[in-house]
Amino acid sequence: MPRPIRRPSHTEASPGGTIRSFVAIDVEPAVRTALRALQTEFVDTRADVRWVRPEGLHVTLKFLGAVEVARLEAVHAALVAALADRPPLHLAVRGLGAFPSWRRPRVVWVGLAGDGLAELAAGVEHTLTALGFPAEGRAFTPHLTLGRVNSLRGWPRLEELIKTHLQDDFGDSRIDTVTIYRSTLQPGGAVYTSLWTIPLHGHKGEPHDIGC
Repeated sequence: MPRPIRRPSHTEASPGGTIRSFVAIDVEPAVRTALRALQTEFVDTRADVRWVRPEGLHVTLKFLGAVEVARLEAVHAALVAALADRPPLHLAVRGLGAFPSWRRPRVVWVGLAGDGLAELAAGVEHTLTALGFPAEGRAFTPHLTLGRVNSLRGWPRLEELIKTHLQDDFGDSRIDTVTIYRSTLQPGGAVYTSLWTIPLHGHKGEPHDIGC
């Protein structure tokens, strides 16, 4: 008989009664290590970029915003049902770029390629819009955010260096879970805490909760 799904101990709401949260997938540690080494090289340009910490290198499938605990548990239950039959993914992490353009950069990103990622994102989107979350206004673009550009100070040096890495391969990742994260804003940047992970096993399986 399946064991009941327990509420993670850190789903306690903030004083406002909500939890700032999002749905994401994570790349493997070896990929994070490779990307961290790249960021270290980029830091030497002294460009005005806020680099994402390794633990923040998620692929966000859906940002939820500030959500009441009961509604967040409904999100969890809905995603468990919706993703029960989805198989694991295999993603290649390679290529670099800037959003929205090299001339007006706001985000430095690394690309992702692999079958099934767009379908997974669409499934999450469909499930959560059915629960009343606003639909995304733009198409899903698979990427990892490496850094956020604060200003163009030092950007020409960084752009030149980035373009020497455009075809770099940072490794492959097997994606076998989707995670619901809590995001806690702090002076040094957001801190992310796993609330639940939902397995992608290609068959109905038991979800694993984290931190209990």
